Amino acid sequence: MTGREHKRRGDPVRPILDLQRRWVEALINADTAALDAILVDTYVDTDENGSRTDKAGILAALKSSDLRLASITLLETHVHRYGNSAVLTGESAQSGVFRGQPIAPKILFTATVVLQNGTWRAVAAHRTVVRD
Repeated sequence: MTGREHKRRGDPVRPILDLQRRWVEALINADTAALDAILVDTYVDTDENGSRTDKAGILAALKSSDLRLASITLLETHVHRYGNSAVLTGESAQSGVFRGQPIAPKILFTATVVLQNGTWRAVAAHRTVVRD
């Protein structure tokens, strides 16, 4: 089924995948204004090293260039929708640096999103390194 067919048929997963696409683009472009709209104020990120960061920390890391993402390629995404919330699980390849150190080239991720006032927004994300 094409993207146009998904939209025409009202595919309930399409808006969530659109959020994920905008989220990835905002991270790569360090677009903190877009991320501010995508992430809820209570957003929690758990990185590959087990460190937790809130929304303000993510935005600050991008503004200061402590976090620079050159690319993120979504290798797979599964969407599990539960009414006005959904869980995304998947795998991605990425390149970039955090505080001068290269980030893990391949990760598994889990993200939780909610529908607020008609808009899908990210609540939490967790990443784990894929070891070859």
